[in-house]
Amino acid sequence: MHLFRFCEPHRVLLGVVACCSWSLVSPSDLRADVVIDWNRVASDVFRDNTSLQNPGMASRSMAMMNLAIYDAIASTTQGADMFYDYGSGHSSPGLSSSGAAAVSQAAYTVLSGIYGDQQSTLDAELTAQLSLVPDGMAKTDGVALGTMIGQSILTRRAGDGYDSLSQYMPTSAPGHWQPDPLNPGQQAWGPAWGEVLPFALQSNRQFVAPPMPDLGSQEYADAYNEVKELGALNSTARTDEQTDIGHFWAYDRVGMGTPHRLFNQALRTIAVQEGNTVEENASLFAKASVAVADAGIIAWNSKFEYDFWRPVTGIRQGDSDGNDMTAADVDWTPLGAPGGSSVPDFTPPFPTYVSGHATFGGALFGALAEFYGEDNISFTLESEELTGPEATRTFSSFSEAMAENGRSRVYLGIHWNFDDTVGQELGLDVAGYVFSRPFIAPVPEPGSLGTTCCAFVCWAAARRRRRA
Repeated sequence: MHLFRFCEPHRVLLGVVACCSWSLVSPSDLRADVVIDWNRVASDVFRDNTSLQNPGMASRSMAMMNLAIYDAIASTTQGADMFYDYGSGHSSPGLSSSGAAAVSQAAYTVLSGIYGDQQSTLDAELTAQLSLVPDGMAKTDGVALGTMIGQSILTRRAGDGYDSLSQYMPTSAPGHWQPDPLNPGQQAWGPAWGEVLPFALQSNRQFVAPPMPDLGSQEYADAYNEVKELGALNSTARTDEQTDIGHFWAYDRVGMGTPHRLFNQALRTIAVQEGNTVEENASLFAKASVAVADAGIIAWNSKFEYDFWRPVTGIRQGDSDGNDMTAADVDWTPLGAPGGSSVPDFTPPFPTYVSGHATFGGALFGALAEFYGEDNISFTLESEELTGPEATRTFSSFSEAMAENGRSRVYLGIHWNFDDTVGQELGLDVAGYVFSRPFIAPVPEPGSLGTTCCAFVCWAAARRRRRA
């Protein structure tokens, strides 16, 4: 696997490494933790909401919210570039608006537009954040500006395919995905997620995973025998630490907020540790979230294109794969993703190649390395999947955490090792692309620009009326 691609020179001033185009004059009312605050709230919303608790929706929502924050700050900052085009003249009126009010209102508008069942939590956070902004026209204008930005982003993404349905029928043919035999009621999640419109990529096929190893190959047999031994429920080869690693990164069951809850904790922890400014946080969180969301689309495109079986199916049906080096075990049971007290441990309900965890992690930790210009930054995370000292793990670099996150899925017995390694590569590719170009939307979505301009005109007109 190739190493991270760094900006040069290493550890230049953080604002330069972040490739921010914002001027040194920033809104005086912005607090350095407003980005952190709303990301914490979003992470809690992902945990508490149950109807939309899947990795695709969490990554999409996080990208939308952080783009709203990014554009709200840019709108109130002289000389800043925005991700989305809100029509000509957007910057000048925004400069007199409260940046803090605009940020909070924009983040709130996006989240409340998606997670209506979490309205009380979101209302309380918005009230708390706006109470810190002095009353007056700047605050009023900031709220109006944030509302416009948030609504515009909701409108732009409304037709991105997130709610598309796709006919998918599992097949019993060797090598193809089937529901977890230990949880036979599974329905495949996300057959259309690979068709969702990306945020920054030119298309959902800009990066494509190569085919997985042939069922009759030595490479497949090696992966088969590795996970058969290492990922089994009662494995004697897997160490206690490897078991903990598998559980540490899991976040698969409902009520955990998907792995994006832990990934977002990593962003918040490192941003605070490194002393980021609010502008740096807006850039980091927006770019990392966009990279992660687009990486997920690429991963799910691969999953349902290749439709490859999970270890629990492949090992139980090993005699059907045409490979003399893979002996079947019809009773083989993986350690499995933690299911909780009322749900048995399970294998996630979608094809295996490539690993979503590994791809998300490649994009996240790749984005962090790109942003800071180096890999060797140590940090500590605490997983809610475990209790006691095992719940805390310290990493000496982003690449170490990325590799452990991907490898954890082999320890759980729910992925082959090539699902992991190829997924990490794809995630790194996406992160590298996001940081290699100006951070703007690749093309205006059909019909969205007119809606945005209309929203802006209404906002500006209302502002003029209040000042008349």
